[in-house]
Amino acid sequence: MIDSVLGLPAMQQLIDFGVRHWELLLAFVVILGLFLSLELHIKLVAAPGVSVQQTVLLMNRENAILLDVRDTKNFSNGHIAASVNIPFSELRDKIKQLDDCRQRPIIINFGRGQAHHRVAKLLKNAGFDQLYHLKGGILSWEKATLPLIKK
Repeated sequence: MIDSVLGLPAMQQLIDFGVRHWELLLAFVVILGLFLSLELHIKLVAAPGVSVQQTVLLMNRENAILLDVRDTKNFSNGHIAASVNIPFSELRDKIKQLDDCRQRPIIINFGRGQAHHRVAKLLKNAGFDQLYHLKGGILSWEKATLPLIKK
């Protein structure tokens, strides 16, 4: 019985299944490959996530810059104190504003539906190395009931 569960007959059953249902096996391999390549791409391009608490520590201890890439309207409705607002749509043209901050950590703050890894890729290509993103973006800051500045 143990041989049929762990041994050669079990391997033969797996091979037989793969031969009979090659379409399912092919679909599984393709989906797995796509998933792994996406994860690898995000790991290589994106900035690691930091929690709200880690964000506060980076800002206080390492003088980190909080880059808010939401549009101006959302930024005005509520933002974290000392945030620098450069909307993602304008970041490519205004990236020079961050040149003085190259040696400081930059934490990317984003809104619902925005992809922080696209911001990180743009910043990495411009020579910024110490990049992070606020896990959950501005919503996580709000959920932690930390203060927001509203204009």
